[in-house]
This record gives sequence, structure tokens and C-alpha cells, in this order.
Amino acid sequence: MNRRSRTLRHGLTYLVLGIAAAYAIFPLLWVVLTSLKNNRDAIASADRAFDFTPTWSNYSGLFDNPAFLSAALTSFIVTVAATALVVVIATLGGYAFARLRLPGRRTLASLMVIVQVIPIIVLVIPLFRIVSEVGLYDRSLPLVLIMTGLNIPFATWLMLAFFRSSPVEIEEAAAIDGASRFQLFRQVLIPIVAPGMATAAIFTAIEVWNAFLVPLVLGQSEAQTLTVYASQFITYQEINWGPLCATAVLIFAPIVLFVLALQRPLVKGITTGSVK
Repeated sequence: MNRRSRTLRHGLTYLVLGIAAAYAIFPLLWVVLTSLKNNRDAIASADRAFDFTPTWSNYSGLFDNPAFLSAALTSFIVTVAATALVVVIATLGGYAFARLRLPGRRTLASLMVIVQVIPIIVLVIPLFRIVSEVGLYDRSLPLVLIMTGLNIPFATWLMLAFFRSSPVEIEEAAAIDGASRFQLFRQVLIPIVAPGMATAAIFTAIEVWNAFLVPLVLGQSEAQTLTVYASQFITYQEINWGPLCATAVLIFAPIVLFVLALQRPLVKGITTGSVK
């Protein structure tokens, strides 16, 4: 293949990638621009999409609203607590499935997969009944526990792949040197599977932060999350586009920054965990 053909192929490749990137980024750009518009500009025709005077009133109105601040705090608490619990439990579970010869471990691992594929809509009604009966409706604690339980199967399978890909010889050498099982796990295995733990934390945080159906059913005011709070701007009469898009920006911006900050361990975790 001559140089001209290679240049043409690379040019076409970058063109296709550029079009795909623009297609993916355009909805986010539209949301950001709409969040800086007043109601009149937000509902203007498409030919005036970029003809407006930016305003921060939508954002200032949100931060002046105690309900928004309460929802943001609830989302943060639930996400951090559920992510921490999932990473700890999944790491221990992945180690148990990979290294301990427990009876029925294959059956239990298969059951986790079955639980993972059950639609959330099937679970919300019994979960609502249980939470209401124990007097924890509209509280953050059941949200943390339920979101933890829903994300443990995937994270456990992810950590299982990492533990299986880690060399057994290192553990055997540490055992010969007199390390206990706990020391072996904490000082030898944890540094090896740390990229997997970061990957599990990222995927769990994204899932919990963006959850809508479970918080909608189990929360009302005290345990209202940002995703549920945003739905109030959509009514039968109208859609309040400015505050809605401002809320959407404040929902996806933190998780985007979180993923960008942990991009290196995420990429390393995905590539390492895919190799057995």
C-alpha cells in the first residue's frame, strides 16, 4: 500500500470517528446551551439555537432552592456509601469464588448472574412493600442497601476475573514466607487487583448516581435524589427546559469529572480484567 492510499485511509478513519464523536457530543452540547437560556430562548425555533444571551439564572435558582441542595446531598451520600459497600463486598466475594474451594460456589455464581438480568421494574413493588412495612420509606438507608445489592453481582464477577488473572505463584511464595491468609489478601492481592477495584467503583458509582426508578419509588422528599428531583420540571402543561437542562448538567458533570479523574485505572482495569 503506497503512502497516498494510507493517507486516504487514515483521513477517512478520522472523518468517521469525528462524525461519530460529534453525533455523541451534540446532545450534551444542546443540554448545556439550553441550561444557559431563559424560557423564551429555550423554546425558540431551531434556526435560533445559537442566537441567545447566556444567563446563569437557571443555576442560581437551583442553588437557592433547599430541595435541590437536599437532593444533591442525598445523591452524594447514597452513591458514596453504596459504592464503598459494593467494592468491599465484591472484592471479598471475588476472592472467595476464585481461591476458596467452597461447596456450591458455581451454583451461587450462576445465581448472581440470574439476579443481575432481572428487570428492576419486577423488584420495585416488593421492595416498596418491604421498606414501607419496616418504616424506612423515604429514608436514605434502604436506598443504600438496595443499590448495593443490585450492583454486587456485576462487581463480584468483575473482581472474580481479576483474582483469576493474578498469578497464584506470588501467593504461594508469600505463604511459604509465613504470611497468613489475611496478610496475603491485604498485602499481596489487594495491590494486584487495585485496578479492578477502581473499575468496580467507577461502574457502581455511575449506576447508583444515575438510578431513577428505585429512588422514585422509595423516596419522596427526605430521600429524593437528583434524578428524581429533575422530573418535577416535566408536567402535563409544559416542560421547563431551562431548569431541567441545568439540573441535567449538574447531574452528569460530577460523574464525568469522576470518570476522567480515574480514567487511567479504568482503562487498565478493563484491559487487565479481560485477560485470563
